[in-house]
Amino acid sequence: MRRIADESQRMSLLVDDLLLLARLDERRPLAAGPVDLLALAIDAVEDARRRAPAHTVGLELAGPGPFVVRGDEPCLRQVLANLTTNAVTHTPPGCAVTVRLSGDPQTAVIEVVDTGPGLAAGPAARVFERFYRADAPRTHTGRGPTSTGLGLAIAEAVVTAHHGRIEAIDTPGGGATFRVELPGHAADLSFATDRHDVDDT
Repeated sequence: MRRIADESQRMSLLVDDLLLLARLDERRPLAAGPVDLLALAIDAVEDARRRAPAHTVGLELAGPGPFVVRGDEPCLRQVLANLTTNAVTHTPPGCAVTVRLSGDPQTAVIEVVDTGPGLAAGPAARVFERFYRADAPRTHTGRGPTSTGLGLAIAEAVVTAHHGRIEAIDTPGGGATFRVELPGHAADLSFATDRHDVDDT
């Protein structure tokens, strides 16, 4: 019964993720408003600490802030959640995961840095592909039915929809770093003015 419940949960998450990707693929307009990345990062760190108590999960501010962008708050929240979940899922217990914020009024930078085994040779350009799974050394640690294989693909799609960019690089000294650059609050971008502009039918 537990296995059936776990599979049911995984399938429900998969359907939700596929629907979100379909909406992003259709380039439907995003809601727009000021988004405090610091608040989102604090929540992501707290969630990761509860999810993976054997990891050391911290927050680092590499600048005075404010870390504010213009965009869709729930979508950007999911980016941080997906990146931190990816970090604690694909690294052994005892590894450190750091969410780092930096930037200026024109560009905001989010980095999720881990001290795990790092990226396998060659997959850095492919980790954002849908359902892609890298070979060792970066493997799934099996923490329940929370992974659909779409988390990084969703992160890339959301960041791209916000006129940003995302990349995966090796952490100096060992590990992996996922770096997101988003236009800052002073950037001149065109978004939908509110969520009512998005047709979810």
